[in-house]
Amino acid sequence: MNPRRLGLRLAVGFLIIALLPLAGLAWFYLHTFERALTATVLQNVTSIADKKADQIDDYINERLADARSFASQAQVRGTLSALLATDRSAAIPTPSTADFKELAKLGERADYHDVLLIDERGDVVFSLRGEDDLGTNLLHGPFRNTELAAGFRQAMTFMHIDLTRFAPYGPSGNAIAAFVVAPILEGQHPIGALALQVNLATLMPVVSDRTGLGVTGETVLAVRDGQSARYTIALERMPGEPFSNRVPLDRTAEPMRLALAGSQGRGLMQDYAGIEVAAGWRYLPALGWGMVVKIDAAEVMAPLHAMQEATAWAFALFLLASASAALVLGRRLVRDETTIAAQQARYRAMLGSMNDGVALYRPRPDGSEFVLIDINPAAQRIAGVARRKDVLGRPSRIAFPGLEAAGIFAAFRRVHRHGGRETISLAVYDKGPIRLWLESDVIRLEGGEILSVFKDITARRAADERIEHIAHHDSLTGLVNRHNLEILLRQALHSAHRDGRWLAVLFIDLDRFKVINDTLGHHIGDLLLVEVARRLRADVRENDIVARQGGDEFVVVLTALERAEDASTVAAKILDAIGEPYAIDGERLHTSPSIGISIYPDDGWDADTLMRNADTAMYHAKEQGRNNIQYFTEALNVAAGERLTVERELRVAIEEGQLAVHYQPQLEPDADPLARPYAMEALVRWHHPQRGLLAAGYFIPIAEESGLIHVIGEWVLNEACRRFGEWKEAGMGPRRIAVNLSAHQLRNPALIDTVSAVLRRYGMKDNELELEVTETVAMRDPGRAVETLQALRGLGVALAIDDFGTGHSSLAYLKRLPIQTLKLDREFVRDIETDENDAAISAATLALAHELGLRVVAEGIETEGQSRFLQAHGCDLLQGYFYGRPEPAEVWTARWSEGESAELRRTRNHNA
Repeated sequence: MNPRRLGLRLAVGFLIIALLPLAGLAWFYLHTFERALTATVLQNVTSIADKKADQIDDYINERLADARSFASQAQVRGTLSALLATDRSAAIPTPSTADFKELAKLGERADYHDVLLIDERGDVVFSLRGEDDLGTNLLHGPFRNTELAAGFRQAMTFMHIDLTRFAPYGPSGNAIAAFVVAPILEGQHPIGALALQVNLATLMPVVSDRTGLGVTGETVLAVRDGQSARYTIALERMPGEPFSNRVPLDRTAEPMRLALAGSQGRGLMQDYAGIEVAAGWRYLPALGWGMVVKIDAAEVMAPLHAMQEATAWAFALFLLASASAALVLGRRLVRDETTIAAQQARYRAMLGSMNDGVALYRPRPDGSEFVLIDINPAAQRIAGVARRKDVLGRPSRIAFPGLEAAGIFAAFRRVHRHGGRETISLAVYDKGPIRLWLESDVIRLEGGEILSVFKDITARRAADERIEHIAHHDSLTGLVNRHNLEILLRQALHSAHRDGRWLAVLFIDLDRFKVINDTLGHHIGDLLLVEVARRLRADVRENDIVARQGGDEFVVVLTALERAEDASTVAAKILDAIGEPYAIDGERLHTSPSIGISIYPDDGWDADTLMRNADTAMYHAKEQGRNNIQYFTEALNVAAGERLTVERELRVAIEEGQLAVHYQPQLEPDADPLARPYAMEALVRWHHPQRGLLAAGYFIPIAEESGLIHVIGEWVLNEACRRFGEWKEAGMGPRRIAVNLSAHQLRNPALIDTVSAVLRRYGMKDNELELEVTETVAMRDPGRAVETLQALRGLGVALAIDDFGTGHSSLAYLKRLPIQTLKLDREFVRDIETDENDAAISAATLALAHELGLRVVAEGIETEGQSRFLQAHGCDLLQGYFYGRPEPAEVWTARWSEGESAELRRTRNHNA
């Protein structure tokens, strides 16, 4: 065989045999290296992000601690008291030189931009820098909408120290600043507040620290602003000052969007400039900001790219060497120990920069103890180890005394015996006087060593506990919320059943709270609710339950009562306490409670029944005039059930057309009772399938409570006007139709449009429709009533005051109402023949109404004597059973038709 061809074959065969496995090995090596490098880089970025988040939390906690410490110092309190005692009418008071120096030291101690003292009225009485906010009022002055004013209101309302949001602050030249505001107390009474101004610039050393971030690394901070993200610091790749760059959320880089959504994580993705980066993101709850720590992927993956390039060159050289050595079938394998050593050095540096603690232990032969052989700086910091050499080589329980109590040492022994790994999701580690919450992973390595990786989650645990508190308590008052009330009430019922004790549920509703809320605003209403909650807590025992049911409703559960009667004592105490005046934001407010009480076990055995029965009793208290206490009784339960039954049947009646309109005549004094009346009043009736014909008084109050009155009222108005139109077209019937309006209809904004549409629909002229409003309804909200009635009068509708004399209206006020008719209530008409007082009242009312130019209709006339009396005193229209009962329209149509036929026959006979 040709040696050249043989050599060629040998070369091709060697290349096929050697090249393919080598290519696969090279791919596997580069792929493995890429994954390891990516994981290491992301872990490093994550550790740096955790470290920065911890540093920011420490920074904020230090400021809160400064405020708490200095606000409680006697010298600061004395300085404020001295400033308050000076005469501020002439000029802004100034502290003594010693006090000024002390406050200046406070500002210099933690690089605070300004230190301010504010009195309890919101006046800034001291400013270290003497900026424009000095001497202004934070509640009413030019800076009332600043974060300083918001922090002052929150501190004085809740006696709580907190850091406000960072935002531009005008008096400091619109510098980005936040304020730590702490109340200053004299005994238990706040006399003012201390405010420490923290400029964003003092936080920048933490943010700008590039340790571990290489050349292209950057820390980015942003806050959510509506549907946008506002970057709170200057960016390297986007021009603009802090807080000036604002990007819509849907166009915000994914790491920042995830951070602002409250999540944390890491990954390779694009940054705000569209550059591929390795990023770790966190949400900073103390600031409400998102944080992203990132390094350009090109930089962090440079070792991989270098390795890929080196591998490509090596592969090419191998091809050349293999081709020349194919005839001798030589093969040589060279490893680059320098590259491996450099990789190991980088891995070691990355391990040292991790925020997670890492400790390596060698077990003793019997597994009774584990000797520490290595530890990283993060583990030293978490465990409180000052010097690494002090713990290396020592047994684990001596090096870290809290391991055994935390359950981590037991995990060491289990993993040592069985292998694998074990995760301890929550461990309490006592570090001297400090208690830490840890997450720990314990892993047994191939060589038998025990690797412990742990993280301090104390801050996260505190945040979780705060979220848990918010989930079970009312955000405004801090009381137990409705969901938690159900749980606690069931537990209390179980204890009462077990111990044979009584339990009381008090359902409390504030009277006239809506008026306060609508008149003075929701802010005042919220402050009132907070004060009511405070008084309720003060009036019950610690083991009792106080909850906010929602709105202005509260529930108090009195547990472990010796006697059922004990509930009365506490309820009376609450009635007095809530009824005391409230001084809120310069206003003196008054409210009172309506309290309903149900008792276990008399009024129910379960939480739902007791709550429902207490609620029923509370509504009964409101019906009894408010500001009183009512116990639940079975009669109330029956009445509530009856109301529900009537409401349910009334809905069916509306759907099935069981309602009807009856009409009662209103006659002029000299009119023939059998002739056509001057007017007819439309009265709704219910043809109940079981109970027969029901008058309006039986079901209209329930219709008003349930909101059905709007449907019924509009139907009655349409039906009455339709019937009036038919009578008018037939040349019979009254000259006017009268329809009653309820209070709910009068308050309905759509009333004017509804009446206008009905008038147009049936072609009714001016004064052919009369709407009757009771005196009580008209006087409930006089201003609004006048406005609505004037609008109705503008449509050409005649107006009447019904049941006059039963309410509390001023006769002089009647002149302001655009009414034409006054209806004298049947209560006065009934006894005018026998009762001199009723006769005098009726006569006086008739005379006064005529003086005011009003027409008078007397209703409820049942005897001839009543009719003569009213006619003698000039009553304009007469109505009652004496002249005709309410009857269906068909009855009146037939009667008038028959009367007209008889009249026609008489006329013809006379002519004949």
